[in-house]
Amino acid sequence: MIKNVFFSGVVAAVFYIGLGQVAHASIAKATGALSTVASTSAVIASTTATTTIATSTPITGRAVVEKLVREYFADIPVMIEIARCESNFRQFTDSGLVMRGGNGGVMVGVFQFFESVHAKTARALGFDITTIEGNLAYARHLYKQEGTTPWISCVPAAVPVMSAANKELQIKLLTKVVELLTELLKIKLAEGR
Repeated sequence: MIKNVFFSGVVAAVFYIGLGQVAHASIAKATGALSTVASTSAVIASTTATTTIATSTPITGRAVVEKLVREYFADIPVMIEIARCESNFRQFTDSGLVMRGGNGGVMVGVFQFFESVHAKTARALGFDITTIEGNLAYARHLYKQEGTTPWISCVPAAVPVMSAANKELQIKLLTKVVELLTELLKIKLAEGR
């Protein structure tokens, strides 16, 4: 079965699932220009929107994974830096196994998700964090829910980490600013009469 996953509307990553083994493909541009991973077995399928390639070889090249991450998170640049910090853009080891980090190898993939904490939730949402597409999609979902908080140790210094308490404080402060500006406007309007 071939599954198309669209990254930022321009790039598609294709994944070939066969005999219970998930294998990952290269990327394909909508223009038809292909950027492929070396593979001995490729299945080529064309649609009107994209050209896709499925391979039986996991994406182990950091440059290919980095390109996928950069394109998928072009709208959220901090996630690109987090992926660099967490895994150096690796979803798989050079031997094709899922990249596992942390003490005891409990963290998974590009965004180094703590498997016992995130795998069940990710699966319930339809994401497999052991695949490149699932890891990236779950990272986007988690970012939308919690911002950069799950990756606090990898957030670049220039990016403020927003907790729920910080957000509440910001809302209160902004509300006060709006109130003060409203009062100032009333005063200025009264002076102008």
